[in-house]
Amino acid sequence: MRIPTWALVHTVTVRPYLGESSVGPVYGAAFPLQCMAQGKRRMVRAGDGAETLSSLTLFTAPGKAATVPPGSEVDWQGDTTRVLDATDHDSGGLGAPDHTEVVCE
Repeated sequence: MRIPTWALVHTVTVRPYLGESSVGPVYGAAFPLQCMAQGKRRMVRAGDGAETLSSLTLFTAPGKAATVPPGSEVDWQGDTTRVLDATDHDSGGLGAPDHTEVVCE
């Protein structure tokens, strides 16, 4: 079962992180992402293992983790934040909604 489309009530703009250049980070073309955004502060462990504070979590359709790699920029409600980690969740047919969780600074 997939996360229902009616639950994806927010739209954010994502600029995927592509890597570093001699002048700083390089981002791909911006694209809209339908999601459910949860603005909640919590301690998380980033992809590099460091503990940090997250203030935004996005829940979106499954299989999107590769399109929103750590370091990507996300614009939501006039603020720009950085993706700490993105994980695809698959319930394995147990009835929980399959989705992608994107944790931002």
